[in-house]
Amino acid sequence: MLSLFGVLGQWRNWLHGVPDFNIPPDTKFSDIIVPTMDTIRTSHVLEMLLKNKKTVLCVGPTGTGKTLTIADKLTSKMPKEFLPEFIVFSAKTSANQTQDLIDGKLDKRRKGVFGPPLGKYFIFFIDDLNMPALEQYGAQPPIELIRQWMDFYGWYDRKAIGDFRNLVDVNFCCAMGPPGGGRNPITARLQRHFNLLAFTEMEDPSKKKIFGTILKSWMPPSCAQYTDKMVETCILVYNTIITQLLPTPAKSHYTFNLRDLSKVFQGMLMMEQGKIEGINDVMKLWYHESCRVFQDRLVNDEDRSWFDNLMKSKMKSEFNIEFDDVVKQQPLIFGDFMSQGGDQKPYVEITDHEKMVKLLDEYLEDYNQINTAQMKLVLFMDAVKHVSRISRIIRQPLGNALLLGMGGSGRQSLTRLAAHINEYDCFQIELAKNYGMTEWRDDLKNTMMKAGLENKPMVFLFSDTQIKAESFLEDLNNILNSGDVPNIYAFDDLENIYTAMKPACQDMGMQPTKTNLFSLYTKNVRSNLHTVITMSPLGEIFRARLRQFPALVNCCTIDWFSEWPADALRSVALRFLMDIPELETTDQIMEGLVVMCQEIQVSVFNHSQKFLAELSRYNYVTPTSYLELLGIFSKLVGMKKTELNTARNRLKTGLDKLLTTADEVAKLSAELETMKPLLAEAVKESVATMEQISKDTLVAKDTMEVVEREEAQATVKAKENTAIADDAQRDLNEALPALRSGPLTRPPVGVKMVVEAVCIMKEVKPKKIAGDKPGERINDYWDPGKALLSDPGKFLESLFKFDKDNIPDDVIKKIQPLIDNPDFTPAAIAKGRGSQEGEAGPAQADLAETQAILEAAKMRLHDVQEGIATLQAKYDDCVRKKDELGPEVYRLIGGLADEKDRWKESVEKLESIINNYLGDVLGKYRSDMQEEWVRKLDENKVPRTGEPTLVATCLTRSKFAAGRSQGSPRIICRQRTV
Repeated sequence: MLSLFGVLGQWRNWLHGVPDFNIPPDTKFSDIIVPTMDTIRTSHVLEMLLKNKKTVLCVGPTGTGKTLTIADKLTSKMPKEFLPEFIVFSAKTSANQTQDLIDGKLDKRRKGVFGPPLGKYFIFFIDDLNMPALEQYGAQPPIELIRQWMDFYGWYDRKAIGDFRNLVDVNFCCAMGPPGGGRNPITARLQRHFNLLAFTEMEDPSKKKIFGTILKSWMPPSCAQYTDKMVETCILVYNTIITQLLPTPAKSHYTFNLRDLSKVFQGMLMMEQGKIEGINDVMKLWYHESCRVFQDRLVNDEDRSWFDNLMKSKMKSEFNIEFDDVVKQQPLIFGDFMSQGGDQKPYVEITDHEKMVKLLDEYLEDYNQINTAQMKLVLFMDAVKHVSRISRIIRQPLGNALLLGMGGSGRQSLTRLAAHINEYDCFQIELAKNYGMTEWRDDLKNTMMKAGLENKPMVFLFSDTQIKAESFLEDLNNILNSGDVPNIYAFDDLENIYTAMKPACQDMGMQPTKTNLFSLYTKNVRSNLHTVITMSPLGEIFRARLRQFPALVNCCTIDWFSEWPADALRSVALRFLMDIPELETTDQIMEGLVVMCQEIQVSVFNHSQKFLAELSRYNYVTPTSYLELLGIFSKLVGMKKTELNTARNRLKTGLDKLLTTADEVAKLSAELETMKPLLAEAVKESVATMEQISKDTLVAKDTMEVVEREEAQATVKAKENTAIADDAQRDLNEALPALRSGPLTRPPVGVKMVVEAVCIMKEVKPKKIAGDKPGERINDYWDPGKALLSDPGKFLESLFKFDKDNIPDDVIKKIQPLIDNPDFTPAAIAKGRGSQEGEAGPAQADLAETQAILEAAKMRLHDVQEGIATLQAKYDDCVRKKDELGPEVYRLIGGLADEKDRWKESVEKLESIINNYLGDVLGKYRSDMQEEWVRKLDENKVPRTGEPTLVATCLTRSKFAAGRSQGSPRIICRQRTV
């Protein structure tokens, strides 16, 4: 009993009068709040302060129950006139956002005065108060706005310049963690306005009470005696982890809080009580859920082995159970996706891994049939484990995931598959050139309304490559914390929300106030919207984001995607290589190629580690690199296959032409051999012809000399005959008058002979008359001759123009008897009639005969010369062809034979191919790796070219030469190839 100022009282325990807490059977895990002495005490003090309109600031580490205690007090254990509103600060929260959010909740009372509806009192709960980043001068604008209200009970209107907004009937209750890790100390000017409540680390008795109460409600009777021991062991494991696995720059996500311990029990409660047959089943389930919460975020095998040893030691020391007796199969996988159809899917251990992989392949095939965007996944065991983990996370209420790993590890694809397995809609934004905050907010709002109004499970998949503005992460931070994004809903959207939530609110026995309606809507959003964020853990930007947006760690289950194990590399390589249609090879070579792909990835990773140790430079080897290796190999195989076929066809065409040419050359050679005797015969004929030509030349020469002498004699005779003709002309001129006066009727014999000779020479046909003998007919030229003499002028002119040099042979033959007649002489004829002496020119006949002989000799000489020239030309042509064709034929045959061998060698070289896989490493490392890969190729009996090089594989000689011709140095061409 205690007396104070005359008033009597007594001390009572905070738990005095508190009824035993029992969890209703259908209560969601997220709605379970087990009262402890700490929560009851803090809740009571908090209620007293808020009812008396005092501002409150709750300070404590993450996971100590600040948010849960305050939210529970404000939503269910305060008088009805108090209306709570929740705000979550982040590093990117601005003063304008905060002001707009608060102003948007208030109604106008009168000019310049704003507040909640009449009769109500707003309490704004601001979580993570000290998260906003410092501005240029060290201030935090959002909390300076809150300080302004505490000093002046309002702030200035940004739209109406100079107008001050007085805020009445409002209060602020805030929570924050201690400064550090992205949190900043608040200013003393703000802190002085608050009543501080400290939330210390929860003591182990409180933890035991909370989790013991939860576990007892689930533990089957056969294992009830192990409940307290199980809770104590979980707490021991948790305490060991938070003291041993500390965050470092490379492990910045190694931050654990009571939320993680709570997730272990939440996972255990996913399994139906009736599925537990004994303590070994409980141990197995506890080990699995502990691995999912703690081990899945560990970054290396060393830490994972440490955790396994910790679990094994606790099993042995606390329960005297050997780990191998509990976990008889690795990997240990639990899931509810093995039961197809039906609303109830039991969460059980999956022992038939082959059946599980087959079933997941069926899910994948079903996904590809439904969706336009196809997923070509290789479900090796590591991928299967990640699918089961993601599926487990999104099946839990408030289940959100942070998937950490390198690009290409399958985080997004496996998330889509897990969402499809659970029949959830999976939404992911589609970035475009003009995608900004407006489009982002619209996408986010539509997704939230589908989850909240339609009560439809959704997976919101977001990648760090889609972060166009850090405000994207701020909105996600708000969704993870509270399920709401400030100022995202328009007035019409809010009206739709209130209308849709009213029936559900009435069914739950709640007043359909706007606060309750929106609170129910937000609860649906948090329960149905599962946010899965994929990030790369490399670099400072990742660590900065974890500091600026703590909900990424605190409100998400982390799954670390390690580098692919050997079986994963093998499975992916085999799948890719089998899908290359151009890769026609044997099983042995295919096995060698698969092993080579694994060797190359491991080799590059090892050399990158060496590279980092020696030069302090990073070269990240990611699953994307492996996929690029396979993709480049596939592309090169197709490209080289095409090049090989083109080159082979071109060379085969050339070889066919060579063979055809060789056949033709062989034919030419045979013809040449056949022509050799003919050529020899032609040579002999040429020699004989030359001898004949020599003889004919001598004969022709003699003939020419005779002809020349005869021509000289004929010339002399011609001159003499000309003189005689002139004399005859003169005599004729003298005789013409007498001739005209007295024609001859009976000419003398000599005259008759002259007339006959003239007619023969002029080829005048004779007249047939009777001869001396009976019946004889003889030629008479007198009458035709008289016809010639009828016109003496014309006759004489014809004699002057007579072509004495070209007398026909038959004329000479006809006139020959007259020439041989001894009476046919000028003297004899002169006796008959002197005036006709000039008509008997025997010299003319001699001249004609001589001329004929000469012309015959000339013709014979001409024929001989032409024959000689023809034979000489033929001989020269044969000799020339022989001289030219012989060496050319043998040179062509020899050259084609050499070319044929070289082309055959080129075809053989083109039959093999090798792909090189090189990253951002120096030349020495590159050459070392190349030598190692060549050695591995030989060990695995993979066909290769003689001296494989990167440039030779990726560039043809023509392309390399083209680069060199453009002035690029040789090393630049190689770097471009890399």
